Amino acid sequence: PKGTLRVHTRMDTRLLTVRLVPGFDDEMIRQMINTNMESNNLKALVLQLYGTGNIPSVKQSFIQLLADAREKGILVIASTQCFTGGVMLGHYAVGKALEKAGVVSANDMTLEAIACKTSYLLGRTDLTDDQVATLMGYSLRGEVTPADALAPPPVTSAYRDVVGQPHPPI
Repeated sequence: PKGTLRVHTRMDTRLLTVRLVPGFDDEMIRQMINTNMESNNLKALVLQLYGTGNIPSVKQSFIQLLADAREKGILVIASTQCFTGGVMLGHYAVGKALEKAGVVSANDMTLEAIACKTSYLLGRTDLTDDQVATLMGYSLRGEVTPADALAPPPVTSAYRDVVGQPHPPI
């Protein structure tokens, strides 16, 4: 370890984690966000999404809800429900829409790392909302795998056939 140990006790734990399930009712999430926005109790919303950061593509109103939350100062973080891998928002249409709405990727952080990091960053009174959002993508203490160390996303067999890549051994 380098330097002196510094313990940060100013943590802002006003965050909520929601695990999405097939058929989820976004109206329930809308009510939670709206209720908390009025009282300024909610500072961050962590969404546990499917796979690499997907939600049903028919939920355009949900994406707009997340954009509205972000506009009102709520940090929206996309995490994965998977045990391995991470969120890759820019690789699929829905992920691109989430990025455009201001949703921040948790990459391959665990839920516990997300909660700790978010609480720490929100507790820093010297950071703006945009700075907190940007710092979520950087490894502060080894909680995020650097992008260049991640394996490339898997491609389908049909894609491999078109580009002439060999199929992996079975």
